[in-house]
Amino acid sequence: MTADTYLGEEKVVFGFDLGTTQTAVSYVHLQDSISPHVRLVTKWPGQEDVSGDCKLPTLVRYNEHGHPVSYGAEALENPSGEEGPLARWFKLHLHPASMKTNAGAALEIPPLPSGVTLKQVYTHWLMYIYAHATSFFREQSLDGPTIWDRVKDRVEIILAIPNGWDLSQQAFLRDVVVLAGRSEASVHYGLLHTDGDRWLKPGMKFCVLDAGGSTVDTTLYKCAAITPKLELEEVTASDCVQAGSVFVDRDAEKMLRLKLANSKKRKFDGSPDASVIAFGRARDNDPTVNISKGRITLTSEEVAMTFQNAIFDIGESFQHVLERAKGECESLLLVGGFSESPHLRKVLREKNDQRGMRTISIDDGTKKAAAEGAALWYLRQTVVARASRAHFGTQKAANYDANDSRHKERVSDSYVDDDGVTRIGPHFEVWCEKHKVIRSNEPQTFYYTQRWPHTSDMVQRLASPYEMSVYACDEPKAPYFMFDRSGLRTDDHLVYGMRRVCTISADMSALRGSMTLSTSASGIKFYEIPFEVNMFFGQTALSAELCWRENGVEKRTGMKVIPDSLL
Repeated sequence: MTADTYLGEEKVVFGFDLGTTQTAVSYVHLQDSISPHVRLVTKWPGQEDVSGDCKLPTLVRYNEHGHPVSYGAEALENPSGEEGPLARWFKLHLHPASMKTNAGAALEIPPLPSGVTLKQVYTHWLMYIYAHATSFFREQSLDGPTIWDRVKDRVEIILAIPNGWDLSQQAFLRDVVVLAGRSEASVHYGLLHTDGDRWLKPGMKFCVLDAGGSTVDTTLYKCAAITPKLELEEVTASDCVQAGSVFVDRDAEKMLRLKLANSKKRKFDGSPDASVIAFGRARDNDPTVNISKGRITLTSEEVAMTFQNAIFDIGESFQHVLERAKGECESLLLVGGFSESPHLRKVLREKNDQRGMRTISIDDGTKKAAAEGAALWYLRQTVVARASRAHFGTQKAANYDANDSRHKERVSDSYVDDDGVTRIGPHFEVWCEKHKVIRSNEPQTFYYTQRWPHTSDMVQRLASPYEMSVYACDEPKAPYFMFDRSGLRTDDHLVYGMRRVCTISADMSALRGSMTLSTSASGIKFYEIPFEVNMFFGQTALSAELCWRENGVEKRTGMKVIPDSLL
C-alpha cells in the first residue's frame, strides 16, 4: 500500500479554474485502495479540432432577453448568428480593491450584459462547464455511465481562486464549490510537472509565480519534509497583483486602438525582429504608420512596451516577497498561461540569474496549472503552514488610562461600562499580524468577558446569538483606533486600510452554567461570562470556535463564519 493510495468511499472530484480569459477543469475518480490519477477535460464544444487542449475561452453570450445562448469558443465564433452581448472578463468584477496595482488601476472592466447580474453569469458558466465535464467523464471513462450513476451523488468540486480574494469572494461562490487556495493548486501542479522529487530537498526555499489572465500570485515556500509525506510551509505572506496577460492586451489596445490576438503576447520573445499583424484587406495601406497590404508592422520596442507595466508590477510583487523572506530563495517556479510568454520568461530569468536563482518553467501550453493543481491539492494537501496576508483582529474596549496620550486625544470615545469601569474604544485588537506564519492545525486563543447589567433578562439575552466582527488591515502597521474621529461606527468611517471581513457568531445559551453575578469595587452588580475564542488562521478559509469552562470542565462549540456580502 503506497502513500498515494486512496482510502475511503468512491467519489469523483472536479477541480475548476475559472480564469479571466480561459477556463479549465480537471477530475479524479477516487476508489478505495487504488492509487488515483488526475485527468483533464480536453474536449469542449466548438473546439473539436483542437486536440488535447484543456482550455476554453471564459465567455457567455446572451440574447436580448438576458438568457444565455452560447458559451466558450461557440460564444466567440457565434455560429448560430444570434446577436447578443458577450459577458467577458467578468472575473474582474470580483477582485477586491486591495488588489489594485499600477497596471490594473486604469483597466476598464467590460460591463455585464444589461439585466444580467454577476451571480447569474457565474451560475450559467458553472452549470455549463460542469455539465460538459461530467459528460466528458462518462464518455472517456471505462464503463463511464455505470460509474457515474454510482457516484453522481458523491461529487466534490474544488475551485482554485486568487490569493488576494477574501471571505467575501469565497462566500460568493460557496453555494456551488468547495474552495482551495490558488497558490497551493499551482505548487502541486508545478512540482508534478517539473519532477519536483528530483530538485526539491528538505530545508530548500522556492517561489511559485502563477501568472494568469488577470492576476499574478507569488508564494514562497520552505520544504519542511520529504518523507513520509511532503510538507511545505509558507515563508511569508503571498502576494497577489492584477498584472496578468489582459493588461498586455489593454496596453496593446491603447497603442493600436484595436485588439491584439492572444497569440501575439505569447510568441513575442523580446528579440529585435519586427512583428507583423494582419488586420485588414490587401488594399489597406498607410506607410506613415507602417501599414502595408492589410498588415501593420510593429518594432520590437513597441511590442515590448505593451508588456512594460505588467512586468514592472510582477517584478515589484516578487521583490516584495523576497525582501520579506530576506532574499532566501533558491528557485522560481513559473506556472500559469501568462508564464508561457517567452518575453516574460526571459526578463524574469535574466533578473534571477543576477540573484543567483534558478528559474524553472513548464512547456505545456495546453494545460492550466490551477485546474489540475486543484485536484492534486485535494489529494495531497501538503501545505501545513500559511502566512497571513493582512493584520486580522476585532474591536475591543480598553480600560481608560489618563496617562496614555492616545486615550487623552480620544477622550470623547470613553464611557462607563456595565461593571462601573471607565473604558475607551473600540480599538483594534490584533489577533494575527501581517506576514505571520501559522500552522494549519494551531489555533490562536483570545480571552473575553461578556457583561450585562444585573437587571437584564438573561434568558432572553443568552437566547440571542453572540456576534463578533472580524476586521483586516492591509497596511504595514495596524492602527490603534479603528474608526475616524467622527464618532460614527460604520464601515465607511473605518480608518484608512481597515476593512470588515466577516462576522463570527455563536449560540451563548449553553454558557448559562458559567455565568456569575459579580459586584464591582464601587458596588455595582452585573452578570458576566468569561470565554475564549479560538481562531484558525492557517487554513485555506477562516474558522473559529467558542470555548468556556463549566464546573472545571472545558467545553467548546463551533462558531459560524458569516462573510460580508459582496454584492
